[in-house]
Amino acid sequence: MRYEPVIPRSRDELEAAFGAAEILDAIRSGRDIWVFDQYIWDPDSLERARKVLIEKRDACSDPDRAAFLTSLIRGLEKG
Repeated sequence: MRYEPVIPRSRDELEAAFGAAEILDAIRSGRDIWVFDQYIWDPDSLERARKVLIEKRDACSDPDRAAFLTSLIRGLEKG
């Protein structure tokens, strides 16, 4: 599998990339993780974390925060 380098265009994108990497690392290593107010521990952790982030993004009224959450979700989807 070939990975494309991701070059963040802003500080928020950089923070989202680090956040996604931290979540993915925890899931891959079998650690439990908190995503906002949800404790993620089940076998389908990646999908559960993604759903929590989508729920938070959809409920968000701040466009900057919504953009950050969208970047985080994309980072999880790209793996």
